[in-house]
Amino acid sequence: MLSTVQNYFSEFKILKTASKDFWLVNFINFFDGMAYFSMMNILTLYLTTNCGFSDMDSGAWVGIFTLYITAFIFAVGAICDTIGVKKSLLIGMGLLLVSRLSFGIAPLFLKGQALRYTVIGMILVMAMGTAFMTPVITTALRRFTTKENRSTGFNVYYLIMNIGAILSGVLVTDGLRNWFGEVGGNMAILDFGFAMSLCSMICAWFINEHNYADETERVVKDETAPVKRPLAIFMEVWKESAFQKLVLFLLLTIGVRLVFTHQFLVMPKYYTRVLTSDFDLGFANSINPLIIVVGLIVLIPVINRFATFKLIVVGMAISAASLIVMAVPLNWILAIPGIHNVDSAYRFIIFSQILVFAFGELIFSPRFTEYISIVAPKDKVASYMSLSALPMFIAKPINGFISGMLVAGFSYEGIRAKIDSGNIGYKDSPEFMWAVYLGLAVLSPVAVMAMKNVISSKTANDTQTSPTNGAEEPA
Repeated sequence: MLSTVQNYFSEFKILKTASKDFWLVNFINFFDGMAYFSMMNILTLYLTTNCGFSDMDSGAWVGIFTLYITAFIFAVGAICDTIGVKKSLLIGMGLLLVSRLSFGIAPLFLKGQALRYTVIGMILVMAMGTAFMTPVITTALRRFTTKENRSTGFNVYYLIMNIGAILSGVLVTDGLRNWFGEVGGNMAILDFGFAMSLCSMICAWFINEHNYADETERVVKDETAPVKRPLAIFMEVWKESAFQKLVLFLLLTIGVRLVFTHQFLVMPKYYTRVLTSDFDLGFANSINPLIIVVGLIVLIPVINRFATFKLIVVGMAISAASLIVMAVPLNWILAIPGIHNVDSAYRFIIFSQILVFAFGELIFSPRFTEYISIVAPKDKVASYMSLSALPMFIAKPINGFISGMLVAGFSYEGIRAKIDSGNIGYKDSPEFMWAVYLGLAVLSPVAVMAMKNVISSKTANDTQTSPTNGAEEPA
């Protein structure tokens, strides 16, 4: 017991050596996370309620938003490797400043097609700005951590991101929607995102990107060699065998990433339509990150003992299994002792899924990003890191298009009245929609296990371990 406590405190004590630049990056992570998560909590509702988009159109445009993030993120890594971390952060935050402010004020001045086209244009600008954040922030984290504190540094990064998610739900989403109402609250949330972008830009301005925590990470440039352009760097990376296998590994996780994305793309309308329109979206979306924060603080020493491959497979399987309770017929839930009506049944379903899903995410997500950063060559960290977000940002456009159709077909306005009357079959119910998602989610752990031998080869750095051996530090 004493050794466990000592190991626990040693995990965080090592961060005393972290530089101010490490903490500035995490402040950016916190501020931008607050803006991003609060926006995603209400984005489909904003497009429908404030801008007049249909259910299918709102789902499709959120999908297009993340599809463009996917497209832009390929280039961001190579751009960051060329112009540096600080300039990349400033560019990304500048784009987010413009787009988030435009979202927050456009419905006040524009109507009809003018509003629609303005919002669509700003979706593309915001996608480009968002594409800069994850690969650049995680590249900076590798730069500002050492081999000894890198694992803990990425755990702290994930902790801070989830703390931001908690606050964005309870304080920002619910607070502003309760204060200003649904329509005004949606715009206030996006204005809040603009303020957070401004705070992030100030933090980025004070970062010293040349302050490497580990001098062996510094890339010594050959002054006689020609300067490589971003496209040349990207093409060079793409041809590497280790990179191609890494991409395969990431793509295999897409199925379960759909479970992650439904929290923002599907759940807002599902919550408000199977229960009530004033359902506390922020509170529900804060439970997941709260469990992760508490779980990480308690379990970091335990989690770090297991190989990455095992954590990923087990975590994906648990996350996929969280949809089982949502996919079973409602009558099965109503038969559980203590559940007496439809309201209590749906609340049981919703909070059970959140709890199980959070435990699965807790197991594998923190090590997922760290693994990508470790296996990347030191002169191509951002290029590799840009792919670490690939499963999530591919899953979102897929889920965007699928969710629009499924929500319109199985969780539409008025569905609760049919549920209460009993005039609805399983194949026409919201539970059938979740059965479809469950089928897609289970593909990931099965596919990763089936392709284990293909993705288990050495990575770009021969001293690194493969996904099957865990993401230990370089020798």
